[in-house]
Amino acid sequence: MLQTDELLDAWRKSPVAAVPPSEVVLVTDFDGTLAEIVEDPAQTAARPDALQALSRLVGLLADVIVLSSRTPAQLEQLVPISGVRLIGDSGLAPPRHAHKDALEQFNADVAVVLDRIPGAWLEVKPASSAIHFRNTNLSGEEMLTLLQPLLDARPLASYLGRKVIEVHAPKAGKGTFLAALLPAEDPGGVVCFGDDENDRSMFEYVSSMEIPHMAVGVSSAEAPAHLFDRCDVVVDRPEDAAALLNEIVEWAENFSPLR
Repeated sequence: MLQTDELLDAWRKSPVAAVPPSEVVLVTDFDGTLAEIVEDPAQTAARPDALQALSRLVGLLADVIVLSSRTPAQLEQLVPISGVRLIGDSGLAPPRHAHKDALEQFNADVAVVLDRIPGAWLEVKPASSAIHFRNTNLSGEEMLTLLQPLLDARPLASYLGRKVIEVHAPKAGKGTFLAALLPAEDPGGVVCFGDDENDRSMFEYVSSMEIPHMAVGVSSAEAPAHLFDRCDVVVDRPEDAAALLNEIVEWAENFSPLR
């Protein structure tokens, strides 16, 4: 992992740092990136220094996007900053009829299973479902084993994250959303931040772009190291992610094309 001075130096040497700020799009996850992971997601709050950075970046960059598995309504409460584009449910499109029916049936079946697991609970979102098990003694693999019979023969896929399993249509998520959004925006550069399995497709898409880009991973003891294989920089915690965001603010405010 990079120390603070090395982290800032990595940004200054990034190809994105040569792009005019008004042409740069910034995309960031929320939980585990702008905010610490807590036992009760309802008690989560973004780091004030991260919110301050986003507030300043809105007027400096081409676009500032928070792309999270949270619902849009939750993001409006968690990121109360005018001008930030809030994309909930990982950017998933409204489910087609078959996926909608399959999710509803899965939710009904999994609720019965979770009733027998103290500390586990189901979150139903517009285009996905999340099984939270942070407050149980089950591993992710054990929880997946319990859920697999409910997924068999249904047009759904499960994705294990940090003490949560996301269930939605296969081959959909943050990378798919960005692949549809960013070409139309025609940015000069892209920076993305994320910490969990549902950020993997975002890292993969951004790192494949031909324009200047920087993928930033926020590591934790709960995330496998290979999650960040496509990242340009990996930081230790949300505190360091906020420090990098504020460095981007300073860069954008003082940008000179002749430097």
